[in-house]
Amino acid sequence: MTVNKGKISAIIPVYNAEKYLAQAIESIIAQSYISWEMFLVVSESEDRSVEIAEKYSREYDNIYLIITEERGIGCARNRGLEKSTGEYILFMDADDYLPDREVFQRYINIADKINSDIVVSNYARLWNEKLLPATSHSEFSRFERDSEEFRFRGFFSVGTLSYVWGKLYRKSFLDQNRIAFSEYPYAEDKLFNMQCYVCGAKYAFIEQIGNVYRKNEDSVSYKYNPESSRCWLGIAQTFKNWMEEEGKDVEQYEGLIQYTVFFASFFDAKMEYQKRRKSIWMIWKILRIYGNDSIGKDCFAKLACDKKRIPQLNQKIWRIVTVSYTHLRA
Repeated sequence: MTVNKGKISAIIPVYNAEKYLAQAIESIIAQSYISWEMFLVVSESEDRSVEIAEKYSREYDNIYLIITEERGIGCARNRGLEKSTGEYILFMDADDYLPDREVFQRYINIADKINSDIVVSNYARLWNEKLLPATSHSEFSRFERDSEEFRFRGFFSVGTLSYVWGKLYRKSFLDQNRIAFSEYPYAEDKLFNMQCYVCGAKYAFIEQIGNVYRKNEDSVSYKYNPESSRCWLGIAQTFKNWMEEEGKDVEQYEGLIQYTVFFASFFDAKMEYQKRRKSIWMIWKILRIYGNDSIGKDCFAKLACDKKRIPQLNQKIWRIVTVSYTHLRA
């Protein structure tokens, strides 16, 4: 496939997104940087999403419609990656939008300047029609790239590195390292980005907001899912297996596996606690589910007694982690 130098391939998975899809598309059409293409990867929807996507693909020569019977945002993004011809990749959710006309130009300017693999912007949240800035990436980007502080904050406590939106990826980097999305129902972007990190991605950071993330109560991220633990433990295991298969130093990056299990277990416990009328027993039940899994058990044990990593992390939450897991093992 011929790669068009300087072109941005924007990939938008679409499923039941009629309420916000036009705004997402229009925010790309409005960009001052004109070398781009857009792939609308539409799964069978119950609303007018297909009609809206078809309309734009008819009106613009550089907007392409891909209809797929596959379910899952990871599969949709992979389909877009397969068809893309740009030097760079931009992922966007169908209910988000770009905040201004210069987003693409800012990404390109810094990507060309320092030859980065991933350009990371700040982002804003749109909650109840109020635009709120998220925690700045400077909370982790100021640390050494290979430090535990960078990893812990970047992927978890701040979390900006976990999301694929709000970033520009160099397509050749993804291709050379054979990085694609898994078929997990959610958090597949965290796995994708951790793989990018382990493969030595060179980051560049810009202060401006590059994406407006809309809090959508109907999205999978905000829905209660009793099978959530299966997904998260699968991601942790897949990440470990992938590192072993690719010849990566698992011990060097095992903190990423442990943090994944920790945050997942406490997120699930919180959701169960709220769903089950604030039952403390449900929190203990969820932690036991994670603790009885082989990779969960291993992570719990190491989190509770890792004297080497603990001094490297300054955040109070890390001390809470170690205390919690010490009690869980008791």
